[in-house]
Amino acid sequence: MKKYMESVSSCLDRIWARSFKAENMYFEPPKRKFVQRRVRDPICGLLPKKNDTGAYCGGTATYYLLIPDDLLRHPLAAAFVSKTISHEYGHHVQYSTHILDYKAAEVGAARKRATADLASRRLELQAECFAGVAVKAMRREMPPWQQFRYLFMGIVNDPFAHDHGRQSTRLKWIEKGYRSGRPGACETWSSPKSKVT
Repeated sequence: MKKYMESVSSCLDRIWARSFKAENMYFEPPKRKFVQRRVRDPICGLLPKKNDTGAYCGGTATYYLLIPDDLLRHPLAAAFVSKTISHEYGHHVQYSTHILDYKAAEVGAARKRATADLASRRLELQAECFAGVAVKAMRREMPPWQQFRYLFMGIVNDPFAHDHGRQSTRLKWIEKGYRSGRPGACETWSSPKSKVT
């Protein structure tokens, strides 16, 4: 599985480097760490957060993926790992284009928790959409698309729904990225609130 994760990550390096080059933008791939327990990032602290499997730290330009043993035997393991890596890589794309800075400013200016959560959802759903773009680019080497859809089915009481979006909303955005195959389709920041719930 670690070899598979490294392969997916290398594909993402090439995909996003090509996208940035097409826009005449500088790009440096992120660092990556695949772990079986939470570890301490020198800037962002203990990652991934409790109950989560992936995390990105802009301070060190590193994404983390926590893979418990039971997941490795799951029928959807390859789809889950591919989607999670692609999502965390999406945060690196946001970091590289200063979208993370914009989100931090939005949260800093928020007077209400609901306003901060909305900015967080816009960020997370954009990362889901970027993941869909990447999965489309890697589709010949990926599990069938239906397996990615299954990842969003049947989860009740998602602890991250308030700041990541509901499962159904996350599925809509990853599908939007997958159908379009273009990062430009992932404009969550000007979308109505009803589209980023």
